Amino acid sequence: MTLLNDIEKTIAYAKKYGAVLSREQLWFRLLSDKKYSLGEIKEKFPISNFQFLKNNENDKKIKLAKELVKKHLFKFKDILMVGVTGSVAAENAKASEDIDIFVICKKDTLWLTRLKLRLYIKLNNIPHRRYGKKEKANDFCFNLWMDEDNLLVPKLKQNQKNAVDLIMVKVLLNKNNIHKKFVLENNWVKKYVANGYNQLRITNYELRIKKTKTSIIKIAINYLAFVGQIIYIRLKGPIKFINLRQAFFHK
Repeated sequence: MTLLNDIEKTIAYAKKYGAVLSREQLWFRLLSDKKYSLGEIKEKFPISNFQFLKNNENDKKIKLAKELVKKHLFKFKDILMVGVTGSVAAENAKASEDIDIFVICKKDTLWLTRLKLRLYIKLNNIPHRRYGKKEKANDFCFNLWMDEDNLLVPKLKQNQKNAVDLIMVKVLLNKNNIHKKFVLENNWVKKYVANGYNQLRITNYELRIKKTKTSIIKIAINYLAFVGQIIYIRLKGPIKFINLRQAFFHK
């Protein structure tokens, strides 16, 4: 497939979600297993072909997410990474949409951390989307959770949409450079968006794997929290892709 074909495919994909891409976004999100330079994109599409408008709603929602991390989430020692995903990460959010949040936790703490966070956000009246409820403007939707020891997206979810979503994550908290580890473990992404994946892979910070230890008691409590929440979720509706070390609450 030629570069022009890949460009047309990428523009069509963005249009499906109501997005208009800048040349830089087009280059980064190019749907291709081949790497191309930004110069090659500019050669095919002069600037006059682009009418990219800045989305102020995105700025508002990113600001809210940053405040959430700064005022609240930084207090949770077992949270290693917080990222914004979905339409906000794609810089194409509507005013009526919520804010999707991706969380990576220390090994064997995911479900205990999720339980603590749910209690915390209720006690502090932080607007958030309830499981199975419709989205509301600017609610925080914690719909993707991972354990640092299991960062590979499951095989059945390794598709074009999730590849694009992965490279677009806007990282707001990144302890131990865990985001770099997440990127490297998901090298399947390059067969869908080679430009974006390669750009993330070569970012100029080192991967320093810092082993974290969790006490046996905490591991046991985390397991009990997992069982309790699974039972609760089953009562609420059909379970998405959920296990002890990962939770995907989105499609």
